[in-house]
Amino acid sequence: TIHFVADYSVSGPVSTPAWSSVLYVELIASNGSPLAQGKFKISEGRVEGALHIPSESLTGNYYLKAYTRWMRNRGPQSFSYTALKIINPYRNEVVDLSRNGPVLRADRTAFKQGILECTTASPLYRGGEEVELKVKGASTVLLDQLRSCITVVPEGAVHLENGSSIILPEPVQDSFRVKFLPDLSSEVSISGTVVGPDLLPVSYATLHFALLGKEPDFFACMSDANGRFVLTVPRTIGDRLEFFVTPELEEGSGLEVRIDQEFDSRAIALPGETFTLAEDEREVARKIALNMQIARAFSPRAASGEAGSQEALAEEVIAEGERVPFYGTRVNRLLIDDYVRLPNLEEVFLNLVPEIQFYKKKGETRIRFISTNESIGVYNPLIMIDHISVFDHEALLALSPEKIERVDLINEIYLKGNVAFGGVLAIHSRKGDMAGIDLPKGSYFFDYQSLHTEVPPVGPSRIRGEREPDTRNTCFWARDVRLERDKETSLTFQAPENPGSYVIQVRGVLPGGEVFSASSRFSVE
Repeated sequence: TIHFVADYSVSGPVSTPAWSSVLYVELIASNGSPLAQGKFKISEGRVEGALHIPSESLTGNYYLKAYTRWMRNRGPQSFSYTALKIINPYRNEVVDLSRNGPVLRADRTAFKQGILECTTASPLYRGGEEVELKVKGASTVLLDQLRSCITVVPEGAVHLENGSSIILPEPVQDSFRVKFLPDLSSEVSISGTVVGPDLLPVSYATLHFALLGKEPDFFACMSDANGRFVLTVPRTIGDRLEFFVTPELEEGSGLEVRIDQEFDSRAIALPGETFTLAEDEREVARKIALNMQIARAFSPRAASGEAGSQEALAEEVIAEGERVPFYGTRVNRLLIDDYVRLPNLEEVFLNLVPEIQFYKKKGETRIRFISTNESIGVYNPLIMIDHISVFDHEALLALSPEKIERVDLINEIYLKGNVAFGGVLAIHSRKGDMAGIDLPKGSYFFDYQSLHTEVPPVGPSRIRGEREPDTRNTCFWARDVRLERDKETSLTFQAPENPGSYVIQVRGVLPGGEVFSASSRFSVE
């Protein structure tokens, strides 16, 4: 698992607080192909997260690629890239360096020294002994507070002078095009374009989105004058969200909804050197490979990095009776089993639901609601079965009541997002299969990744004398240490059980974007 901290700031005419609230992070090869992807909440200009390395990844040089939706308007050259090496002790292959197009020139950033002072109480410790670390901001630093992260790893695992972040050539000035709006809240956004049969953008088209799964929901939005739309989805704990989208169709409209790629997929060729290891890196790689194999023998699940998987964190059982539908509980509800069985839903509505009225439009039977609010007829009603919108009213009315459990009705104007509906008719089937009705034209299912859940800190306490060996490769990781000017901060962590030399690295980002670093060493006997 890759644990990381990202600092986010805005330069130019946009003042703080920054617009974007979601950071997109990808683990990519030098040819730009992704291995892992995640979305992380930006809080106070900072992201603390972790990305799992797939077990099938090949040994080689990789990059962490980070950006916001707004940065996508300027292109991949404006993104942040951090180089790293990955070693898979279970596979002999090395990642393929082939790519399309010219390789971009890149320079590595150097750490700014002299910002911090970092020392340990002793240069030598026994395995499992408590290590006291003291960090102090230099008196020359003008800032009242610095935010930093602290890493403790075997010596040779990190670069102490030259950073791993790379700087790409600036994109051309006229490359900025506003296509992606920023994520404005602590939620992910879905964007795209609505086009007609002529493939031209369609303005002011209404779109229906159904969130499926254990906690179903419904969202609606309209395309703008350019046919573009943005839908903000409330934060949901979990890995993938399953959606169903359908445009609100008029007869013969033939609308098509084109969802934007949630991660930037434009090709980019980053520097990709032949994979080599220095002598100290070889020794670290040997120990890491050995630790992985030992950890797998003692705890297969922990070795695979799955203990904190999104699926496990998202697992939550909710009883059907406890679920509140998106339209609330103040509804007129009809339970089908409470009444005599009728041949179809049309007869059910005629005899049991006086608020529903039928009318003819272009020779087809349509549904509308009777209400004390005379304006209800101005808007189209929201009619759905199992949270999926239905526009073929005649097919709906022909359904057998034997397949239906209940009917919920709201005969008032209902607002969802920026769309108004002339009431809600929500039909729930017994099996959750839409009672066999055909899906609307132009509709489809798609998956979308939600925000990553928070991860626990690295380096849990160990009890000396445990029979299980210490297989930690990162001995300690503090994600957010706040250092005040001229004040010393003390932290403690447990020394690893394995003898050897270890390095402590403290890093952070100055307001101007420079990365500062300080380090200290200790040994375990």
